Amino acid sequence: MRFKKLTWDELPPPGGYGSKAYGALVPAGNLPALQVGEQIIADSEAIAEYLEERVPLPPAMPTDIMERAQVRALGRFHDTRLEPCVRALFSDIGQPHPHAKALEQLQQRLQQLPRALALRPNIQFCLADCGLIVSLEWITMMYRSWGLPHRFIGLTADYQQDMEQLPWVAAELDTYRPLLTQWIQTKSP
Repeated sequence: MRFKKLTWDELPPPGGYGSKAYGALVPAGNLPALQVGEQIIADSEAIAEYLEERVPLPPAMPTDIMERAQVRALGRFHDTRLEPCVRALFSDIGQPHPHAKALEQLQQRLQQLPRALALRPNIQFCLADCGLIVSLEWITMMYRSWGLPHRFIGLTADYQQDMEQLPWVAAELDTYRPLLTQWIQTKSP
């Protein structure tokens, strides 16, 4: 939404996350959700695709059909491979150490990420970047909370640095980091 230069009101889920009131609006109860008039769109990918079609400029999808497929493939890698490994470690936040098996699975996905990024079209920003940059921030903060050494290297580090230089990404991370830090601190003893 920042990339498209849109304005919006951000509201907490009615009744709170996981409430029956929110479940009545969004059956899966997942965040985020976007209300457009009387309609609700749930799921980050569906929201991003809706916004791309509704507000095509600036574009977050290339015009070339193969490059569009590569953006979708990177988005699916994030949504179905990497992000579930990040989410699997949420319950370990606040613990002295993460579960070794879950951490190993995340590490395997992080080793695959440079190959997925290598196929990303050479465009400034695309739909796949929306979730991926946030997951990289989660990974950085989780490792820090466990006192584990971590830094992205190679193509992943270059990608993260390039994304953080974009004003709309920097603005989102400036808003998101304090909330993420606060949430992690509430889980720590």
